[in-house]
Amino acid sequence: MKKAYFDFSSRLQDLQEKSLLRRLREFKPTEGMSALFDGKESIHFSSNDYLGLSRHPMVIERAVKATKEYGTSCSASRLISGNNPLFSALERTVAQWKGKQKALIFPSGYMAALASVSSLVGKADMILMDSFSHASLWEGARLSHATLRVFDHNEPKNLKKLLERYAGDFKKILIITESLFSMDGDIAPLEEIVELKEHFEAYLLLDDAHAEGILGENGGGLATALDLADKVDVILGTFSKALGSQGGYVAAEQSIIDWMINSAKSFIFTTALSPSCVAAAASALDIIQSKEGAMLRRKLKDNISHFFEENLANSFFCSPIIPIKIGTESKTIEVSAILEQKGIYLPPIRYPTVPRGEARLRISLTAIHRADQIDYLKEALKKLGVL
Repeated sequence: MKKAYFDFSSRLQDLQEKSLLRRLREFKPTEGMSALFDGKESIHFSSNDYLGLSRHPMVIERAVKATKEYGTSCSASRLISGNNPLFSALERTVAQWKGKQKALIFPSGYMAALASVSSLVGKADMILMDSFSHASLWEGARLSHATLRVFDHNEPKNLKKLLERYAGDFKKILIITESLFSMDGDIAPLEEIVELKEHFEAYLLLDDAHAEGILGENGGGLATALDLADKVDVILGTFSKALGSQGGYVAAEQSIIDWMINSAKSFIFTTALSPSCVAAAASALDIIQSKEGAMLRRKLKDNISHFFEENLANSFFCSPIIPIKIGTESKTIEVSAILEQKGIYLPPIRYPTVPRGEARLRISLTAIHRADQIDYLKEALKKLGVL
């Protein structure tokens, strides 16, 4: 009985038959957006390093300096081993950047999501969440023990119906949405959601992970770009995308952050982020808010314009995430494999990352892709009949 329970071979075989089996690929960056995948040179079109800052000389230099000064690890949680001054400095910068009183750093964006949702609501409360929200937000909702209902993706009318139905039945209602959705590349109708949130006296959590660094004059994300940061109760994000580092954060009013320091298990019971990652994120944030950051955002827009063969320079929003929906898992794997043979790394995105039957290739453009690399990708997709 016990032996059969721990035999996962049949489960793995089932995943294989359903075209859902995953494996790790050996990866080594070379130059720009080129990299070796399992030893084969490819153009990387699946990175969230939207501004190319993970290999920026200044970011690397600050990370190396922090390692030499503070070592490779904090070795325990900040409540146990002490609060490295790098954390407080970055938290102050992040809070100001996001238009909030205070911020709190976590080892990953996933852990920040778990902490924020599970700390904000409980059994007496309700969560209304966009159906396309990230897995970390769903897990945070589950851990909170709040009643969960889902509104149709980017549909304020459906959200309004749910608020009309449940307002008054729960102690607190928390609305959750992403700003820039990670698999579809579209943005939330934040202005309409804020209006509903205020009318029904609900709370709002915004996952800004994929919009920060990209949207707004200083790359502050969707809420700051729309001048709505003061109307969004909690903003969470990550340093591992446009900021080219590692880790996550939550930004909110001081009382919320202080409560999370005392209640969020994914903060209290985990080793703090390494000093090198904190320093790298701080350096990247300096760049993002500088003239160089503005230049990198323009370059990213130029690359997106080049892909769509349309001038998007004056657009408020154009997404670096471009989904190529194929449908079946097996067909998506097949197309991905053909592209890899041509030197293009674009792995298949399948269930449970996206719904069944909506498997896709997720193109992720960056500011450091070259025009000829984008042309090569488009030509390959056209020949395969998926673009």
